[in-house]
Amino acid sequence: MATCPMCGHENEVGARFCSSCGAGFSSVPQATGVYEIEKTLDTREFPAVNPEHFQEIATGNAVLVVTRGALEGVRFTLNAASSEPIVIGRSPESSIFLDDVTVSRQHAKIIRVDGQWSITDSGSLNGTYVNRNLVTEAVLANNDDVQIGKYRFVFISNQDQA
Repeated sequence: MATCPMCGHENEVGARFCSSCGAGFSSVPQATGVYEIEKTLDTREFPAVNPEHFQEIATGNAVLVVTRGALEGVRFTLNAASSEPIVIGRSPESSIFLDDVTVSRQHAKIIRVDGQWSITDSGSLNGTYVNRNLVTEAVLANNDDVQIGKYRFVFISNQDQA
């Protein structure tokens, strides 16, 4: 039996997700394309994530760090060199896949335009929130709190955005 680190539920050996709360287990697949997944943060530091921890981010790139949800502590690196929008959603084809019914199939998109990262809601059922405000589109700045479904993220960039 495998014990879920989030809720303590006993699951079958080899399970990838908790059958009770849906939390992913220790091996999160390495993604390809516009982002990479790394578990590097001590979640006790949340919600105040210090941007100094992210000085290794390449110029123009940014990260979304999951501060609440089944992937807590996972960071998604946003690649400024990619011209493709980063789709966040419940669809397995999404750039950032969030497997939860509170997330729409294509919930939101993040794109970098003119040196600024922005998020746009894609007509999702539960909405997209930045700093606890419902938005249809917003420019992201360091330490912004982003909520998509039951997932919460902090946005970190290695440069201030004008």
